[in-house]
Amino acid sequence: MNRLLQRWLEREKPLFPKLRAIPLFRELNRRELQAVVQLIEICKYSTGDVVFEQGAPGDGVYVVLKGCVEVIQKDGEDGDKVLLTQSKSGSFFGETALLEGVPRTAAAVAAEDTKLALFSRDVLYQLAEQRPHLGVKIAIQLSRIVAERLRQTNHSLQAARDELAAKQKEDGGGES
Repeated sequence: MNRLLQRWLEREKPLFPKLRAIPLFRELNRRELQAVVQLIEICKYSTGDVVFEQGAPGDGVYVVLKGCVEVIQKDGEDGDKVLLTQSKSGSFFGETALLEGVPRTAAAVAAEDTKLALFSRDVLYQLAEQRPHLGVKIAIQLSRIVAERLRQTNHSLQAARDELAAKQKEDGGGES
């Protein structure tokens, strides 16, 4: 068996269904997805390993192929840690790093033995340069994802404001 076919069977073929399942790559056809798969980096982490630290430069989006990653933010001056989310197999995190190189707003830690696929900003730029249509397709999908997450955050904030206002009114804090 030639080396290219062996590489495809061992590394790339198993990635197709996992990457196709996440919204970022859902709209790609087989050829486009193959171009992405050839460029992503596979990373393995043991339980407790840090994927990235809060404040580290954002380098790309991570797709959880196996395992679980906790996204944790240090809160305030005392450094209390707040669990923001758990990303399990088939989910992804860190997508805003594809758009901006700003520091990470949270840390990511492997909650168990984990295998991740890293789709870096450099790879996105490389794809956009070599295959502009593909780069634009991914960027549009990324924009949709970020917009949806922003809507969800706004909805959660409004619900929290409403709950706080109701509690203040109930406690008599809303009287003049």
